[in-house]
Amino acid sequence: MGYSCSYRTPANRQKCVKWCQQRLHWTYEEWSRILWTDESTFSTTGFGHCPWVIRLPEEEFHINCVDQTFEQGRESTMAWGGFCGTTKSELVFIPGKAKMDSIMYVEAVMEPYLVPLWHECCEMYGWAQVIEDGAPGHKKHAGTYRELNGMHTVQWPAQSPDLNLIEALWLDLETEIGQTWGQISDIPTSQLHLKTIWGQIGADRLHGLIQSMPDRLRAVIAAEGNATPY
Repeated sequence: MGYSCSYRTPANRQKCVKWCQQRLHWTYEEWSRILWTDESTFSTTGFGHCPWVIRLPEEEFHINCVDQTFEQGRESTMAWGGFCGTTKSELVFIPGKAKMDSIMYVEAVMEPYLVPLWHECCEMYGWAQVIEDGAPGHKKHAGTYRELNGMHTVQWPAQSPDLNLIEALWLDLETEIGQTWGQISDIPTSQLHLKTIWGQIGADRLHGLIQSMPDRLRAVIAAEGNATPY
């Protein structure tokens, strides 16, 4: 089996290693005050599970031994979520098929969900910093909105999904929905199952992810900013 990872330029690898080195001394409590946020796109046929089937040699192409996909009418839905410590947001689906620009990010995510969640986390943990990747939608108007609300953010190294803990939750969703429901032909059903799985993610899972941060930092440093098992 092969693996894929985000490409990092030499300069980005250096920045990523430096980012990790600067935070090696962080405690569990400090990582618990990070509000991890991100968006992910889920396709009606894109849940990436690798099906296995027990069959006879001559049944290779039998209808019951083939994983059928829906190539025509394939649709996708974009979801946003976040967590800080053991406090988790609801799973929010971005309406429509428009590209997520900074105006939509402010109106659909920041104002109704992210800023209230950040205030809640600040009250619960004393303070909280927000991590967002460098997607175009997180810039321009979103930057102005952060300043207006006094939101504290962490400078994020480019192309570093292995350090963003919420990426592990997106993988949880894709794996669970692929193994449990397989191919899904419509968006409403997909969203229903995704919300169900998201709601089942408990404090133990979030606690374990936060505990993994020191190992993630050391892995990136040891790999000199290249791919890691995470």
